[in-house]
Amino acid sequence: MGIAERLASLSPEQRALLAALRRGATGGPGQAPSPGPAVTRLPPPVAPVSGPLGLGDWPLSRDQERIWRLHQEDPGLVSWNVDAGSRVTGPVDLPALLAALHVLVRRHAAWRTVFPRAGDRPVQRVLAFLAPAASLLDLRGLPAARREAAALAAVYEHTRQPFDLARGPLLRLALVRLADREHLLLVTIHHLATDWISFQVFYGELLAVYEALQAGHPVRLAPLPLQYPDYVLWERGWWRGEVLAEETRFWRAQLAGFPLVLDLPADRPRPPVQSQRGGMLRIAVGAARSQRLRALARAASATTFMAMLAVVYALLWRLTGREKLIVGSNGANRARPELAPVAGLFLNQIPFAADLGGDPSFRELLARSRRAALAAYAHQNLPFSLLVEALGGGEDRSRYPVVQVLLLVLQRLGSSSSRAGLTFRPIHLYDGNSRWDLLFGLYDDPDEGLGGVLEYNADVFAGATVARWLDLLYRLLDAGLADPDASLSQLAARTGAGTEPR
Repeated sequence: MGIAERLASLSPEQRALLAALRRGATGGPGQAPSPGPAVTRLPPPVAPVSGPLGLGDWPLSRDQERIWRLHQEDPGLVSWNVDAGSRVTGPVDLPALLAALHVLVRRHAAWRTVFPRAGDRPVQRVLAFLAPAASLLDLRGLPAARREAAALAAVYEHTRQPFDLARGPLLRLALVRLADREHLLLVTIHHLATDWISFQVFYGELLAVYEALQAGHPVRLAPLPLQYPDYVLWERGWWRGEVLAEETRFWRAQLAGFPLVLDLPADRPRPPVQSQRGGMLRIAVGAARSQRLRALARAASATTFMAMLAVVYALLWRLTGREKLIVGSNGANRARPELAPVAGLFLNQIPFAADLGGDPSFRELLARSRRAALAAYAHQNLPFSLLVEALGGGEDRSRYPVVQVLLLVLQRLGSSSSRAGLTFRPIHLYDGNSRWDLLFGLYDDPDEGLGGVLEYNADVFAGATVARWLDLLYRLLDAGLADPDASLSQLAARTGAGTEPR
């Protein structure tokens, strides 16, 4: 894909960030200059050294090692299962679907990999082929009124099945047939073998191959420039020496003085080992609020993500009384263009650190949020496990390290249709897990506004408490939009702050 096509495929968030970076929009009044270079040095190309299929035994990436260790401590933990579901309308040809799935597994090393031990360490062993698990549940024999509930229950149970990392497969597909032309399709992949961009690769290629097989045409996919083991070897060669020292210096300085543990008011004692048992509430910011928030962000040369980051900062300040706050988000971590079509675990956690000292106005808080985001984005590709090592504090098994609150603002994917007569509409799945204390997972819909879910640590927080916090977030947002130049303390007073802990 050329540069024009890549630019055309950027989300509004990515385009706004690119524009800000082109303007040199880092730093600013009220924030110390960022240490280190403004932007991480350009990494070298990734060399295709593992062969066209990536066969053999290879080391794990840095973040794969961290997840593998956590899985060994609790093999039954299913919070590392990554799921994507769709409601499929049309005549599904199951043999063609399974044949297309096999084509993808043969194509991508990550989806035919297992993780056995070799001595005292794991390896990722890429096989020539590893048949994915696939199942069909036909509910057409049930009364129509019972099918939907039965289908959703089956899908939930599918998400809850653990994977055997040493034997595999680490990819499974389930098709639930509700009627002749109505299905639920669920794909579950262990996080060691995927991230959300990999899921986009999966669905795009699955549909293309399925259409070709349905039409009796040859399957034509562009050859992959690399396999996932090439990235692992490249990562281990790049993140060392002065490059690693330079980035860890930046993050140590960027987060100096910021507590790496955020203690939100708890309803129950925190277990010594995180169970990752979660709860979930729906978030509906609404079209009118979202439109005003976007307008405020545009006026500040900020993105919708940066504006929501400011709102989350305000909420956490209100709940904890802390002025120095860290909120995390996800980064694609595909610093080289040749990594774009490759399946595997690239996703990275990025901490955004903002100082709310001096009782800033909501408008100033948005500016600080923007600066925090730009500084972090410029250094976003350091593997999270290496960042945790550099900062310390990764031994506490009761909570996620460094980042306990995560914010995601994504574009909502609409329905898509295929030439084979199928329509895919994404469905939201919640598997009952939460790795973070709070996760704000939002989609920005042009018509409906910001909406999504708030997942929380159910071992520590009661649902009623988190619902009260969500209501407080709405009230803080309304107050900030009504008067962006009011200080945080003024906004707190206008939202009945006396009813909330500080």
